[in-house]
Amino acid sequence: MEATRTELQKHTKRINAVLQETCDASAPAPLVQLADGTIGLAASCPSALRREVTTDLGLREIALRLPIPDTRNPRFWIALQEQWEWKGKHKACFVQCGLRLFMGDRGEEAVQFLRLEWVAPTLHGGVQIYQGTHVGHPHWHIDRAALIGPVESFLSLETLTAPATQVEEFSEATSSSGSTTVQPLLDFSWLQTVHLPARAQWMELEWDGSQVPGPHQCEPNSLNELVHWWDGALRYVSIELPH
Repeated sequence: MEATRTELQKHTKRINAVLQETCDASAPAPLVQLADGTIGLAASCPSALRREVTTDLGLREIALRLPIPDTRNPRFWIALQEQWEWKGKHKACFVQCGLRLFMGDRGEEAVQFLRLEWVAPTLHGGVQIYQGTHVGHPHWHIDRAALIGPVESFLSLETLTAPATQVEEFSEATSSSGSTTVQPLLDFSWLQTVHLPARAQWMELEWDGSQVPGPHQCEPNSLNELVHWWDGALRYVSIELPH
């Protein structure tokens, strides 16, 4: 998909309008900006609406607060970007876009737990090949922080810090012999590499498991379609997270 500079500027304004509504942030300054082919959160975004976070890859970026549970006590944060490659002075080609969800109060480090990504294919011998060959595009990623709950987190810490000898405890976890042994938890870290398709047409198009592109792989057909995708994704997580 290609777009002119003017079209991208209008597209950026439309994304900003979606964020203004879903994040309940009627800020005077834009929440997102277009710079060097990248649409991302603006550094001029009011400090009350943003914070610095660390991605699952260890990179620092700006995230915008979601009004969950409310605007005064945000618990969830969202970072997003959209990348285009310039094919001249006035026209660019879509490369990728995505959002990252973080959780954490203002007084603690926010942790990334979920991603939604959409990467355009590249041409190889006249055939469109997507990143990962057969993986879904767009797709969700479940990140490390989402793989454990508070009980499992505590048990994992207890496993790492427990002394070699058994310690007597009086709790529901205490065995009949009066001692407790904490069993290591199953390792689900591999789940971070699994791509969960966000748009698949398996009910309409048969797939033999090897054909590429597959019915779970596509790229945006237009800027209108892309902004609708942003709109739907942001509204969906805003509805789901409070549950």
